[in-house]
Amino acid sequence: MGSAPSKCLPAAVEQFCNELWLVHGMADRTIAAYRADLLSFSSWLSCHNGKTLLQALIQDIDQWLASLLDRQISARSVARYTASLRRFYQYLVSNDLVSQDPTASIRKIKIPQKLPNPPTQDEVASLLDITDLNSHQGLRDKALLELLYATGLRATELSGLKVGDIDFRNRVIRVCGKGNKERLVVYGEEAAFWLDLYLSRSRPAFRRDYRCNYVFLSVRGKKLNTGTLRLVVKKHAENNSIVRPLSTHSIRHAFATHLLDAGADLRVIQKLLGHACISTTQIYTFVATKRMVTLHAKSHPRNKVTASSNDLGGSRTLLRST
Repeated sequence: MGSAPSKCLPAAVEQFCNELWLVHGMADRTIAAYRADLLSFSSWLSCHNGKTLLQALIQDIDQWLASLLDRQISARSVARYTASLRRFYQYLVSNDLVSQDPTASIRKIKIPQKLPNPPTQDEVASLLDITDLNSHQGLRDKALLELLYATGLRATELSGLKVGDIDFRNRVIRVCGKGNKERLVVYGEEAAFWLDLYLSRSRPAFRRDYRCNYVFLSVRGKKLNTGTLRLVVKKHAENNSIVRPLSTHSIRHAFATHLLDAGADLRVIQKLLGHACISTTQIYTFVATKRMVTLHAKSHPRNKVTASSNDLGGSRTLLRST
């Protein structure tokens, strides 16, 4: 695994993390998050109650979670900590490392639903309006953003995309997503045009090592990492005077929302995004409905009180009462 083990954690934690990697195929970043959560609880438990992770009781976990909420840690973060502990202790019980699961009776924390606020089609069009196409970097950014919007890929998926993953003839990409699950994603003619142009003109100028097979390269010929991808989005949003903060993930939200607005089937969008559950994708139906209500309120002529109706004064109330 990519992340180094912490000497502060017992062997059981490293065994647990190894299982997440070997058996469940989780990404290094996900495993690192589990490890960090367990380290946080382990440190608190040792300082406050003088116990190890293998000695924790439900009261200890309740106290810790309460302390997080007292520090105004978000409900979403506390829910993630809870999920990490629950999975860890289930592992310990199944491997006879503890006799009881101290998380068994902990109630699931309700997370307030936060709807994504994706950019509009006009804002995305403005983002994609890159004028510096004579430079290799400008052409790369154009191809990158067009493909991002055309596919809704995650930043990690776009960063790890290799030339061999793309079927150029049929415009299909084989994507390795969360949990090493593969899916097929299609892209359109516009993205295909700019991708082909970048691969033929600019990528050879960036490439330093003939063995490097990643699609999007830095000026040093290395794989473009997720941090740089986010900077590319931010840079061109600022260059085109887009006020709304944009990120690679907001473009992913735009991809899904705009498809739904155009009548695409929710199950198809789920497969394209690589969501394991349809409930994750359904959030975009709420976004589309909210936009529809807002548009109706702004545009429908009968949503505004006219001067003639104002002249009626209190007659509206009278009419309703009769």
